[in-house]
Amino acid sequence: MTPSALREQSPAAVGSDPAYLSLTDVRKIYPNGYRAVDSLNIDVPEGQMLGLLGPSGCGKTTTLRMIAGLIEISSGHIRVAGRELAQEPPHKRDMGLVFQNYALFPHMTVAENVAFGLQMRGIPFREARTRVEEALEMVRLPGYGSRKPKELSGGQQQRVALARALVIRPRILLLDEPLSNLDAKLRDEMRVEIREIQQRLKITTVFVTHDQVEALTMCDLVGVMHKGRLAQLGTPEDIYERPNSLFVSEFVGRTNKVRAEVVDLNRIRIGSEVFSADTGGRREGTVWATVRPHRIALSPDRDRALMSRQTNAVRGRVLRVTYIGDIVQYDLDIGGAEFKVEHHTTSQGARYSGGQTLMCEWAPADMLVYGEET
Repeated sequence: MTPSALREQSPAAVGSDPAYLSLTDVRKIYPNGYRAVDSLNIDVPEGQMLGLLGPSGCGKTTTLRMIAGLIEISSGHIRVAGRELAQEPPHKRDMGLVFQNYALFPHMTVAENVAFGLQMRGIPFREARTRVEEALEMVRLPGYGSRKPKELSGGQQQRVALARALVIRPRILLLDEPLSNLDAKLRDEMRVEIREIQQRLKITTVFVTHDQVEALTMCDLVGVMHKGRLAQLGTPEDIYERPNSLFVSEFVGRTNKVRAEVVDLNRIRIGSEVFSADTGGRREGTVWATVRPHRIALSPDRDRALMSRQTNAVRGRVLRVTYIGDIVQYDLDIGGAEFKVEHHTTSQGARYSGGQTLMCEWAPADMLVYGEET
């Protein structure tokens, strides 16, 4: 049996309910009053991957464990294809879970590890063996069934854990920071492999991570969590290009954040300079302004009158130059405020040096404005 056979038989490959996995007003409040998750509402279409992204302690892993049934919810509803699961025990939820530490049984072979869930479900031996072989082929480990986990690399152990989760043909796949224990090169490889497998099987997946690159590159939807609440839910492009709060703007991607004064509609002052930016209807007040380092263009100083009035343009003095390999980071004094600017490197290295005065330009749409946040 081939991986395509698994796809054809998997219940996750059937139907197109726009809200296949639904979390409605889900809360987790501990006896001491601590709200680990508060008023969470998320709908995931069938066959899509949701990334739950956020810092440690934001509630993302608690949310995944509530979906799995490993943590009891305090209130709310968890539904899959319209079926209420909040009170169902974990073994009846038909979900595959991959842990951060793989959780493989060291005394079992790879094949025995992968077959464990099938044995618990009473699958006949011959069918189980076929499905184990199929799952190992899917994760590019054919012929590894007789090995023990200690004989495998970290990336191979992660593939075994993924095969064990998929072999039971779950309706939902849950991934709890599965790449955090791998080195950078393996993380890059496994990001691609997991995403390809998820798309091939069309299996609805929840992926918990604190790594923005993983969330943006692997997921159809990204939910950014903060202090137990959903700060923003949207496509990777929505989250990155249109963050709805200062927290999301800072957490997802790198950004310059500076204090600014609104001097008129869509006009703000930073230090001694005035810039164009969408002020959200404000005509006065103190705000935060952000602009991403790679959206600022640098060029030799020149007459501002010769430049387009459709861009924000200001002179800046280079304070520091930092070579990082794929990028050069310039720290500049712009109107009394310090900005970071990132440019891709060339074989000639850094183009500018400390002490130079440069013209800095960025589009008004790339400068976002936020009020105070609690």
